[in-house]
Amino acid sequence: MMFRQALLLSIVVLLAACQEKRVTTKPTVGPITAAVYASGVVKARDQYQAFAALNGLVAHVHVAAGDSVRKGDALFTIDDRASNLGSERAELTVDLMRQNAGPDSPVLAQLRLAMDQARTRMSNDSLMLARQRALWDKQVGSKVELDNRELAYTSSRNAFGSAVKAYDETRTRLRNELRVAENELALRRAAEGDHTVRSLIDGRVYDVLIERGELATTQRPLAIVGRYDSFLIELQVDEFDIVRVLPGQNVWVTMDSYKQRAFEATVTRVDPLMNERTRTFTVEAVFVEPPPVLYPNLTLEANIVIERKESALTVPAEYLVQDRYVLVASDERREVVIGLRDLQRVEVLKGLDTTVTLYHP
Repeated sequence: MMFRQALLLSIVVLLAACQEKRVTTKPTVGPITAAVYASGVVKARDQYQAFAALNGLVAHVHVAAGDSVRKGDALFTIDDRASNLGSERAELTVDLMRQNAGPDSPVLAQLRLAMDQARTRMSNDSLMLARQRALWDKQVGSKVELDNRELAYTSSRNAFGSAVKAYDETRTRLRNELRVAENELALRRAAEGDHTVRSLIDGRVYDVLIERGELATTQRPLAIVGRYDSFLIELQVDEFDIVRVLPGQNVWVTMDSYKQRAFEATVTRVDPLMNERTRTFTVEAVFVEPPPVLYPNLTLEANIVIERKESALTVPAEYLVQDRYVLVASDERREVVIGLRDLQRVEVLKGLDTTVTLYHP
């Protein structure tokens, strides 16, 4: 009996000791900042991938990674022999079309000869018909001879009309073919300038992605070019948070390249199209005071400040149960209304004051 009483007393003492050691806290008033987390990279302003306008072998690489370039400077020269042969073929076609459509065209000369012969035949048949009609008026000859002369004249007149039409249509067609050939030649000559890939901006070549002798295609990037004195931040924001992100909001950026330092930035653009593969949106920001040295593709993490309160009633986030309750006693829950929250604390809008003791769940 005494042993049982001693055991019960030990259990009571142990429970009391556990309750005494249970962690508690009270709400406090202070600043709280709500932010959206995002990851991203540094990019050079106006950064782009340079592509060839045609397929061919790289004949010359004019730049190396790190080189500064001016707008219009040559980056690569592409050897496209098929294009050169196409230009020569277009030139020959234009020469042939000019001969066919010119005043000394052999094609038109044959049609003019046929037209002159048809005109002569029509004139002769017209003269013969007039004579036959004069004889018929004098009751000389037969009606059959008159009908034959009229039929011959009608036939020669129609033949002359067909010859004139054939000449006009052929001349128009040849002139149109000449214009088409000249346009094709102009396009071919303009494309000859596409053999040289040139810089679109004043900037720096950050990477060269192809070597001399390799095959360049219109789908393969040749180099990465961007501004050398201006950088921006490209962030990826989850679709659940994007509706809270707006241009002009502050951003705090941390990078592995600058440990234990945070840099301030400002949101400048929110891309309205979601990446369906990653379910994220692209957000651009610029540094308020950029780090002294930056390179494209440096990774970073950022917190986009959505809202900040200087005086808010807050509790540690770990004391919140199911985002709705807190423990005001070891076994008593109280429902609360929460507002802003960051990684460590949660604002309580309703249900608590600074006098309430909270128990760690």
